[in-house]
Amino acid sequence: MEVRLDGGNPISTELRIMPREVPEGLDASFNVLLTSCFHWEEDTGGVVGEIVDDIRKVYQPDLVLAAGDQVYLDLPTLKNFHDDLPWLAEKFEQDYVRNWTEENTYARVLSAGPLICVPDDHDYWNNYPLPAPHLQNTWTEEGRGRWALAARRMCEAFQHYDSTPFGAPLQFDVEPLSFFIADTRTFRTPDLKHMMTAETVQALAAWVSHCAEHGRIGIFSTGQSLLMEKPSLFGRTMEDTELPNYEDFGVLMKELERHMREAGDLLLLTGDVHWGRVTSLMPTDSLLSGRQAYEIISSPSSLVSTAGSDQFAWLRQRFSGEAWARHPKASEAPPLFAPPGLRSRFQVHTEHLQRGNQVCLLSFQRRGGDVEVTPRYFPIERGAAPVTVKPFLLRHGE
Repeated sequence: MEVRLDGGNPISTELRIMPREVPEGLDASFNVLLTSCFHWEEDTGGVVGEIVDDIRKVYQPDLVLAAGDQVYLDLPTLKNFHDDLPWLAEKFEQDYVRNWTEENTYARVLSAGPLICVPDDHDYWNNYPLPAPHLQNTWTEEGRGRWALAARRMCEAFQHYDSTPFGAPLQFDVEPLSFFIADTRTFRTPDLKHMMTAETVQALAAWVSHCAEHGRIGIFSTGQSLLMEKPSLFGRTMEDTELPNYEDFGVLMKELERHMREAGDLLLLTGDVHWGRVTSLMPTDSLLSGRQAYEIISSPSSLVSTAGSDQFAWLRQRFSGEAWARHPKASEAPPLFAPPGLRSRFQVHTEHLQRGNQVCLLSFQRRGGDVEVTPRYFPIERGAAPVTVKPFLLRHGE
């Protein structure tokens, strides 16, 4: 499509529509590009864009799912941010315009297919909405309010494309899949009671019932992993809160458990942690339910800079040759996942770990009445080969 204003140069763009169903055929697939955590200063050469261009020569993404930290509004760390709403808004807008439009930043990734974004903390500030020890603007309620307002307006303008109100979960079917994309960051309450609005909780319950009624395989995505352990007071104060810190985490897990019992298998997609992982979850009563779940994490696409530890890692890499020395090693999931209040406990098996800058392409293919998923991790490094993880099968309810 080309748009031309009187007297101006034409602006061209490519518009694509997501398919209504996972296609039939041995070579046909529905492809989702999962990406998160992009810090532009660590990829000024546009390597992630080059890698995604190469991916598109073989696999055309039908959906780009940006699972958090599309911008790092709280960087650079040592910069003095003015505690002034217009100043903050102008700074944040510049961050977005750069990542959304400049070819050598994130734009080629975000435009690789129909785009859906789910924000996480750095789309506001580290550990939003709680105060961050290293960000003086967040030390007062008024300061947090000014920053949050400017960040939210930019998030609404750049990350929200749906006709639904900002923050409402995005829901759509690609038969037999059904997606539920939940913003569990924007409306978090500082007292740790809620990470979801009442409307989101209501929509989640309705989505599970929809999946059960129509035999859909659920795809649930949010900005953090459901499998993270609950941080202590020190951890959630100095680093970040996780989903289990919030009182309505149990509500979320009960609905996802109901999905597995009444609808079918479940796939969880997220980012955030600066490593990649594929994990399978089997209920301990799986002989009765016959259901299973998988979680796929893809993070980061460009690792954020960390003063001090980066310099130490550079020295370690120089003397040991360790690849991706700045990146944390991927962590195996705990062998047992047992959120309080659930009927089920889950045996957890780590299927794959991925270290370094990355994006993950998920190919969904029909296998009779079920859907086979093949995750492929693409290291963000020129000449590096993709890593194909063993495919797994998702089954929908009868």
